[in-house]
Amino acid sequence: MASSKRVFESTGFAASPPRAGLLILAAVACLSAPGETRAQALSNEDLLLRGITDDGGLSAAERRRLLRAAERIGEDPVEDEPVAEPPLILEPIEPVQSADTTNPRSQPVAVQENRRDDPDPFEPVGIRVGTFVMRPSVTQQIAYEHDNDGTETTSRTYSRTVLDTDIESDWSRHQLVIGAEQVIDKTISGDGAEDPQTSVNADLRLDISSTTTADLSFDYQFGRENQTDANAINNAIAQAEVHTFDASASLTHLFGSWRGTATVDGGRTTFGSAELSNGTLLSLSDRNENNYTVTLRAGLETGSAYRPFVEGDFGQIIYDDTLDSSGFARSSSTYGLRAGVATDFGEKLTGEVSVGYAQRDIDDSRLEPIKAFTIDGFATWSPRRGTNVLMGLSTSLEDSTTANESGSVYYAATGEITHRMRTDVQASVSGVVGWRDYVGPTPNQTVVGAGAGLTWWLNRYFAVDGGVTYERRFNDGGTEEDDLFVGVGVKMQR
Repeated sequence: MASSKRVFESTGFAASPPRAGLLILAAVACLSAPGETRAQALSNEDLLLRGITDDGGLSAAERRRLLRAAERIGEDPVEDEPVAEPPLILEPIEPVQSADTTNPRSQPVAVQENRRDDPDPFEPVGIRVGTFVMRPSVTQQIAYEHDNDGTETTSRTYSRTVLDTDIESDWSRHQLVIGAEQVIDKTISGDGAEDPQTSVNADLRLDISSTTTADLSFDYQFGRENQTDANAINNAIAQAEVHTFDASASLTHLFGSWRGTATVDGGRTTFGSAELSNGTLLSLSDRNENNYTVTLRAGLETGSAYRPFVEGDFGQIIYDDTLDSSGFARSSSTYGLRAGVATDFGEKLTGEVSVGYAQRDIDDSRLEPIKAFTIDGFATWSPRRGTNVLMGLSTSLEDSTTANESGSVYYAATGEITHRMRTDVQASVSGVVGWRDYVGPTPNQTVVGAGAGLTWWLNRYFAVDGGVTYERRFNDGGTEEDDLFVGVGVKMQR
């Protein structure tokens, strides 16, 4: 279809729609009209050109009102001309580029003022595995040990490899921590039993509500019975292997200003065979046992740093064999009651201490109960940045394997100080003082020990470390025993 647009040969302008003709007629009328009429025509022309009125002299608003009124009275409005739309107003467009965008002014960088020191530049970074962070490490040492049990002395040089890893959850609620360690010993020279060790532990904290928390834990330990243990076999080349399993569940709830905790614990211990100096094996399976303990604790939330509490427990030890190799029934029941106070001064000092009484009644009537006044506690103190002090007090009731002897009570006080001498050098010292009180004919024993260690970090992933420990035991009657350990090696971590 051909366009309706025509071109006049004489003027070169395109022909306009009918409204253009009206504009020309209005202009001619204005020029020919006198004074006032001409002025009104010019005003109407100006409004018409700006789109405010139509060719009938009506504004857009007036024409819309006229159309609505016609609809109300049933008349058909005249629709020969469309309603004029308001003019389109365009905002000015900012230039895409300017002097500031093509060559922006650079701001000074205050490097020294904005730098933040890493609080621990040699802490392991870890490896992220899903919502967990794994921190593995490997320690390789060359070690020397010397043991004297009063009748025989042994010494050896050996290689010790320690594989260690910690896995910690990164959750907004709850927390799961898993730890595992494997110690591998290989004798290079000398005599003495190798001492492989394995440990796995897991702890799950469930934040049930703002006032209720549950804890589930599991622990497994494997190793040889310590030569210094009260029940160690004399004249044994290698002590028996020991497997220990333990699982516990606890629930803590806040009742107003009181905090209550209930804990159920269950475990099992199994023993292998000890290798004697004559080459024979002595089975210790008669010491295999299961144990169960229920503990209830109530503490008062005073709103201060001191929180007093009272705690009671009941436990049972049930041996697989009703009678041991000496013909005694060793299964027992244990009762305990303690009262103490817990402290929390933030990062500076936390801990608790308690005193009480415990008693273990053994099934065999020929064996006396093991009774003891107890003192237990721990504390973590940081007197200054980079220095930490750990202190502990403990009271343990120990069963005996000696005929006509019930067992012993062991009191121990331990301490360890770690100090960062430089950013990359950390030193530690430790000590222990203990006293073992036997319920029976065995002489009482005093234990004294000390240790020191040094770690030098070459970078975040590699360090050189070494340590030495010494323990001496004095038995009533003049017999003395001692153990010495010296080791040096390297540590790698991620």
